[in-house]
Amino acid sequence: MGLLALLVMTSSLVLCAVLVPATAPLAQALGAIDEPGHRKHHPRPTPRLGGVAVAVSFLVVVLAGFFLAPRLSIQWHLLEVPLAMLREAPRVTSKLMAVLAGATLCLLVGVLDDVLGPRLPVLAKLGGQFLAAGVVAGGDVRVSFMPYEWMNVALTVLWLVGVTNAFNLLDNMDGLAAGVAFVASLVFLLNAWLLGELFIVLLLAAFMGSLAGFLVHNAPPARVFLGDGGSLFIGCAMGSLTLLERYVSGASSSLFPILMPVVVLAVPLIDTFMVVFVRLKQRRPIYVGDRLHLSHRLVAHGLSPRAAVGFLYLATFFFGLGAVTLAHADMKVSVLVLVQSLGAVGLMLWLVFNRKEPS
Repeated sequence: MGLLALLVMTSSLVLCAVLVPATAPLAQALGAIDEPGHRKHHPRPTPRLGGVAVAVSFLVVVLAGFFLAPRLSIQWHLLEVPLAMLREAPRVTSKLMAVLAGATLCLLVGVLDDVLGPRLPVLAKLGGQFLAAGVVAGGDVRVSFMPYEWMNVALTVLWLVGVTNAFNLLDNMDGLAAGVAFVASLVFLLNAWLLGELFIVLLLAAFMGSLAGFLVHNAPPARVFLGDGGSLFIGCAMGSLTLLERYVSGASSSLFPILMPVVVLAVPLIDTFMVVFVRLKQRRPIYVGDRLHLSHRLVAHGLSPRAAVGFLYLATFFFGLGAVTLAHADMKVSVLVLVQSLGAVGLMLWLVFNRKEPS
């Protein structure tokens, strides 16, 4: 399984790295250019359709694997078992297509926002996200622990829209949103690997490869940005993949492991709740950008933008390491992990708020 996952990741990485430069002339032609401003760190106009390359590379590799792998006959013992398992892929067709369709819809909504800017109504952008979440939930990709099915659907839609917007808001510094998504995906991949979920491992490998291929061009100083299309795609795909994965093993004696995605995605979720709270407190529209994000506050504490991004990578990784143990944890260990995570969240918030807000 490891070799196949590596091949999948490498394929999507190379494809994305090759496609990203092609998005620059496309962005120029469509007017999707991010101009410098007082809230921004980049000194020159930068194309913001790089996320299209992330989406295309992920979709191409996943669909190619889905349709071709079951038909391959390779006489190599290292790949025989994984390929035999992939021949069962048609059993998950509806769920996979729902995830890909929902993420693609978010991509299209985001690209419209990149091109039209303020001309795209906020409610239209939000409506597109709810529609995408409905497509995913309608494909039977949803939570299942609530007592009534309508509650499962409602919670699924709220989770997907929340995570989608969390990554959209997190995309405020070079390499941040894609890098945090990469680290979080690594944690989810580790969990899927430990639970023997081959399909999820390969989906996450393709996703991580696409993100890594983009980060080659997005590392500071970035030559291209994700844009709203990319960040919305990443958020929707990330949220959907967490719904496909299992988090409770037979060894667990509690339902606390279902909180694993919340813990792993703590950084984007904290950032979202924090900026929304502050904007509402100041009676400002929650969709109008500012410099109140975790990354900006870390820079205000004296870190360089690169160091601030690295700090948030590490925070995501360490949150994730604690969460991985939840799958096999009993009640006592689950509570301990959650208390530890809440303590880390509290410490992070104290650090970033213990200073005058950046202007």
